Amino acid sequence: MIVKIFAGPLTYDFNKVYSRDNEEYIVGVDQGALLLLQNNLPIDLAIGDFDSVTDEEYEQIKAFANETKKYRSRKDYTDLYLAIEEVLEMEYHKIIIYGAMGGRFDHSYANLSLLRLGSISIVTEDATLYALHPGTHRIRNKHKYISFFALEDIFDLTLEGFLYDKKNFELYTDDPLCISNEKEGVVSFSEGLLLVIHQDEN
Repeated sequence: MIVKIFAGPLTYDFNKVYSRDNEEYIVGVDQGALLLLQNNLPIDLAIGDFDSVTDEEYEQIKAFANETKKYRSRKDYTDLYLAIEEVLEMEYHKIIIYGAMGGRFDHSYANLSLLRLGSISIVTEDATLYALHPGTHRIRNKHKYISFFALEDIFDLTLEGFLYDKKNFELYTDDPLCISNEKEGVVSFSEGLLLVIHQDEN
């Protein structure tokens, strides 16, 4: 099962980012649920404090969704984090978050940290972000650029097939060396957590 989570800010065109898959589970987070309602995509779970929608819109979401979980506005975690907690309990193949970048920087930074929690990617109109664990990974890239950053210090990192290749080196959390690479290829490393960002021109 593929879990697809639609979150704010709504800086993306629904029809440009979404394509249907078999056995998908659809989650709307706060105003993301309103976006799903407006596009008539069935909602399996609507979740959040819903402070970004009106009372009337919330009632429409509640009637449209198979399940709704509403939280108080004053809480310890973001709506998106609470959504991730819910779906991590399910038997899923991967999780795709639409949105989550742009708007407030602190929210964007917090959402990046969610990539540590499982097989999760964040998709916007011009970018795809995800984290890799140690091993060998073949990377396909349909975007202009591909960048690599260390979420945890990376050891024995090798990039092969990209515009800029490099073998058996360390990439530390404060090192921007691997920004703005191009093409696609194979990434391997023995230790750490690697953030991958596919990005088009702005």
